[in-house]
Amino acid sequence: MSRMFDSMKIGKTAVSNRFVRSATCENMANDKGFVTDNMIKMYKTLAKGEIGLIILGYMYIHPFGRGFKYQTGIYSDDHIPGIKAVVDTIHKENGNVVVQLAHAGPQTYPQIIGTTPLGPSKKVRNPFTFSKPKEMSESEIQETISLFGEAAERAVKAGVDAIQIHGAHGYLINQFLSPYFNRRTDKWWF
Repeated sequence: MSRMFDSMKIGKTAVSNRFVRSATCENMANDKGFVTDNMIKMYKTLAKGEIGLIILGYMYIHPFGRGFKYQTGIYSDDHIPGIKAVVDTIHKENGNVVVQLAHAGPQTYPQIIGTTPLGPSKKVRNPFTFSKPKEMSESEIQETISLFGEAAERAVKAGVDAIQIHGAHGYLINQFLSPYFNRRTDKWWF
């Protein structure tokens, strides 16, 4: 158990202990995806509790990739100041910060994003939402790849220590990696 309190290095980043707050969707942003004071307070409490590495979870990279109404966004430079406020708060308490970038893909609802969700194929209903997605075009796939890069740049500008790409739990990247969801016949086939 004492090893939990030992410091470690992840790449060039020194982490004060081995306690990690895993990424979760805290649903504490406002309805435009901006950081709120309550979110900053929650992360300050975690950092004061000496969590060595805190992963800010499930930030959506585009409005069409939003999974929940009060999820945190990172699709615009306007989101940088709020994310930076969270990062600075955690750093002041000697914690390290990772952001998790995500795109919900078909695992969202049209009411949340205002359109039919995007996915690798239109042939399979999403078992979570029971809706069929719009199959992404080649240009939409390329744009989404670029959006992940742009979101990562914003995270770096906000001062994070690392970036995590969400590729699990049935969200967009995971669906491209799944032969169940990905029924494409082009170069984006599984």
